[in-house]
Amino acid sequence: MKASEPLVKHLVLIGGGHSHLAVIRSLGMRPVPGLMVTLISREILVPYSGALPAFIAGRYQPEDMFIDLRPLARFGGARLIQADIDSIDLEARVISLPERPELPFDVLSLNIGSIPDTSGMPGAPEHTVRVKPIDGFLAEWEDIRKQAVLCLRQGTGYKLAIVGGGPASVEMACAIRARILRDSGDTDAEFSISIISAADEILPSHNQQVRDCVREELKQKGIETLTGHYVSGFAKNTVLFENGGEDGKIESDCIIVATGAAMPEWPAKAGLATTADGFLEVNRNLQSTSHEYVFVAGDAATIRGMERPKSGVYAVRHGKPLARNLLRYATGRRLVRFTPQRHALAMLNLGDGRALASRNNLFFRGRWVWRLKHWIDQRFLRKYRDLPRMRHKLTIAKGLVDRQEERELRQHALRCGGCGAKVAGSILQEVLETIPATAGIVDKGVEDAAQVPVPEGCELWQTIDQLKAFIDDPWLFARIATLHCLGDIHAMGAQPDSALAIVGVPFANRSITRGLMRELMLGCTTTLTEEGCRLLGGHSSETEELQFGLSVNGHARAGKTLRKQGMKQGDVLILSKPIGTGTLLAADMRYQAGQTWIDAALRGMLVSNRGAAAIFSAHGASACTDVTGFGLAGHLLEMIVSGPVQLYPGDIPALDGALECLEREVFSSLHADNKLTEKNIDGASKLRETARYEILFDPQTAGGLLAAVPEARAKSCLAALHEAGLEQAAMIGAVGDEADGPARIVLT
Repeated sequence: MKASEPLVKHLVLIGGGHSHLAVIRSLGMRPVPGLMVTLISREILVPYSGALPAFIAGRYQPEDMFIDLRPLARFGGARLIQADIDSIDLEARVISLPERPELPFDVLSLNIGSIPDTSGMPGAPEHTVRVKPIDGFLAEWEDIRKQAVLCLRQGTGYKLAIVGGGPASVEMACAIRARILRDSGDTDAEFSISIISAADEILPSHNQQVRDCVREELKQKGIETLTGHYVSGFAKNTVLFENGGEDGKIESDCIIVATGAAMPEWPAKAGLATTADGFLEVNRNLQSTSHEYVFVAGDAATIRGMERPKSGVYAVRHGKPLARNLLRYATGRRLVRFTPQRHALAMLNLGDGRALASRNNLFFRGRWVWRLKHWIDQRFLRKYRDLPRMRHKLTIAKGLVDRQEERELRQHALRCGGCGAKVAGSILQEVLETIPATAGIVDKGVEDAAQVPVPEGCELWQTIDQLKAFIDDPWLFARIATLHCLGDIHAMGAQPDSALAIVGVPFANRSITRGLMRELMLGCTTTLTEEGCRLLGGHSSETEELQFGLSVNGHARAGKTLRKQGMKQGDVLILSKPIGTGTLLAADMRYQAGQTWIDAALRGMLVSNRGAAAIFSAHGASACTDVTGFGLAGHLLEMIVSGPVQLYPGDIPALDGALECLEREVFSSLHADNKLTEKNIDGASKLRETARYEILFDPQTAGGLLAAVPEARAKSCLAALHEAGLEQAAMIGAVGDEADGPARIVLT
């Protein structure tokens, strides 16, 4: 989180719908200084509904239908929070999130979509699969597909019922049929699909040509249509109709609900005005008719006096006017009215490489229509995935540096957060060597913490660390930063006892500053409590970017601490966590790392080193350190007193995506300085041009522990780490004989 101007107003976007994609992209193209933006979404990989039938039919891969909100939010300068909404207090303008601090706002926008309407259909939650939300359906789809294919291959047949007579039901029936028949191969087993609708005809909102065509298409595909059937409820594998009796039900192996749209209950419970059918009522500015500072778009919104079908082809048009009016409202300008189109081009995927299109009374069908639909869908996806490249100016007066230094500075003009923002180890060491010893410090050495004697056989260890924010989520950042700051104490086998916080927040008004500080400190204290450590107080200051650090005190029995130096010949090196956070966070800043990679990295950073330290101590570790800003090679060299240490690059665990980012030469801004240690690395010359070599110098944030364990106990130590949940812990090297040469790393 960076603010060159004071933050004075907070815009919160709830939902990752198509309209909010347009808002965030607009903010990236034209930033609004002083406006803090937060996006809250249940899912970060958001499916594009228009591409769902092609994905179900097997014509699209996941990358052809999902939009990753993480790089888009980075581009738009928006904080990204993955969470559900507990409730909203519209009077206090506060949002309640599960297991998080409350989030205040000034302006709110909802783009939360809709769900199938199953009111009056008891048993639906227990016995059916709903098409929306799409992420929920996709979680069930793979099991449906596997079960259907298995039944057909075994010759037992499979029956599927789809409730609803609109476009979603038709597309789903055609797509599922195409995929299941393709995957099951040649089989004589019966595969039946029934579309059940209360209306007298399928697709009642389309023109007669479309209805006639679809009726014939479904007949040729063997898909049964049951119109005029009013569903009264569901039982296990059974659809119940109003007329009851033996003819009043249909048995099915799976029931999918794709009925008309309905709204979740929580927005109405918050007090927002609704229409008779339960949707959120807005005016032509897309403002709630009950709360002017709340905007609503997409299926969730109904414009008063201008009702339109709940369809993506109408909802997607809300994006531009929503973006325009949100920024106009936030900056006190007159809003611009939006007039929704009366008719839209509707396109139906027939699941076999063809599609049909209609608009008002026009009608088209064929493979060229499918190609047109494919082009439209992929153009939409590319708009929010292929973001403009970041350009970072380097404003240095001409002549101050030579061309080589200017190129190096320009390459790293985008400065990393986390441990990638540390001062280079070589520079730090040069400065430390010029500072006279401080009175009262017992053990100077190369340790990360300073020892101060205390009575009753204990030692007091102190350390300090501070990070620049690497994600725009103060609560999550504080949790990770807290664990990172405790790392030096854990690495020594000590118990954190107390801490003082060092907080830097961007210039903002009192309300935003208070909210940021609350998120930071709750994230910190929650984590400290889990680690058995007290927060005694701290210091805060105004900074250009969000920063957080801790000065930590820890206790250990005298002589029982783990030290960096002390490795013995034959010891096995064990790394408790995978590495690669530096390059992944650098890629994230450049919109080049998606949710899957970053989410896994963040979850890894949230794993405390306390358990690993206890396991290493219990297995007689002779030396231990935490792997952080100076990279694996830098911290390992700190452990070596004499003699070589063998390192096995092929066994070093890497976070998902880290090697791919390094292969693309996406380096943290500290990487080049860390790589200066390669003068102390020998062997494996062919390896030096690979990502496996570069990852040795990647700076880590909240990294794991690196320990030297006696060879006889190494396997049991590794097994204990795996059992404790550190499943990627690995043996990565061995300590050699000091008679074999100087203190070096030898790659093998």
